[in-house]
Amino acid sequence: MTLKEILSSYKIDVEDDEIEIYERYVEFLLNSPINLTSFEKDEVYHKVVADTLIPLKEFPVFYKFADVGTGGGIPGVIVSIRFDAEGTLIDSTKKKINILKEFVDREKLPLKLVWSRAEKLAHESEYRGKFLYVFSRAVAEMPAVLELTAPFSQIGGYVLLYKGKDWKEELDRSWKAMEILGLDLGDVIEYELKTGEKRAFIILEKIENTPRRYPRKYNQIKKRPLG
Repeated sequence: MTLKEILSSYKIDVEDDEIEIYERYVEFLLNSPINLTSFEKDEVYHKVVADTLIPLKEFPVFYKFADVGTGGGIPGVIVSIRFDAEGTLIDSTKKKINILKEFVDREKLPLKLVWSRAEKLAHESEYRGKFLYVFSRAVAEMPAVLELTAPFSQIGGYVLLYKGKDWKEELDRSWKAMEILGLDLGDVIEYELKTGEKRAFIILEKIENTPRRYPRKYNQIKKRPLG
């Protein structure tokens, strides 16, 4: 099946020019000189493109966003293409940021790429509390990823997490972290890919400022997760 047919099977309508950009992005991921994905082409269609877009049918993004731990641009590149949204993509691996910049520049996407550790960048005034939407996918378990993402979100904004089938267990371990970091659970969009994976898009609302001490250094986050 073509990418357009696959997206149509998920009831996602996409114009041809948008499909063409997604196709070029898939080729970029598959042919990168560094490892950006372990998926085959058809898997990328489902597990990267469709997986990003399915929950956004119910939760569109129309303002500046951040993608923490973007790796090869997932989900930030797809979010930007879909909504023509300005975004800041953050990753701690310089090689990934440099290679991703080539694609972003070539496609003229409205994205800023930042090479930095999230726990450091979140303490800088230029980034702290500056985003209405903060995405993260496949970075860490929820208590840790919430500490890394919440400080970037402004009050009234959202932390948006893509999670797998164990999301309920992760959420159960995250209530204390949410309370400390100024977050409240908004909604969970559950869905299933045609490849069989059960997925969840967790929407957390930023209701209070995150205390200045967070995020901590990553070794502290890992050794003593909030909760």
